[in-house]
Amino acid sequence: MDATQRLLAIEEIKQLKGRYFRALDTKDWAAMRTIFCDDATFDARTSFSIDGQAEGGKAAESNEWFYEGGDTIVDFISGAAGKNRSVHHGHCHEVEILSATEARGVIAMEDLLWDENGEAMILHGWGHYHETYRKVDGAWRIHTSRITRLQVLLGQ
Repeated sequence: MDATQRLLAIEEIKQLKGRYFRALDTKDWAAMRTIFCDDATFDARTSFSIDGQAEGGKAAESNEWFYEGGDTIVDFISGAAGKNRSVHHGHCHEVEILSATEARGVIAMEDLLWDENGEAMILHGWGHYHETYRKVDGAWRIHTSRITRLQVLLGQ
């Protein structure tokens, strides 16, 4: 790949992750399904904790959140998000193009979740998405995604 092709691929991957955050916050599950490869994996075990090994309470809910397959991942995300209100921000994209069809990246993130009325905060978190990407049928898709946390504040 020349420099222009590499920059275009990086921009396409950044746009892909932007669509992920928008689809999640607007509950657009059809759009979310276009973001993941059919054989994708999604590791969300640290959704409510830093280490994914909480012994009790709300944080323990996510200890086993590891999913395989694009349809399964979207089913999980839509079920976990439910009717809760959310705001997800991704920034500081670090994307490395490995070939014309493979890449990897780390995206810093912050997320806030409230109940469906927007009155009670459920979570405020900071961390990173560690991902790999594949170009399938001319479009970049997420192949693997793993959330890591730097800090998580859980609401009551």
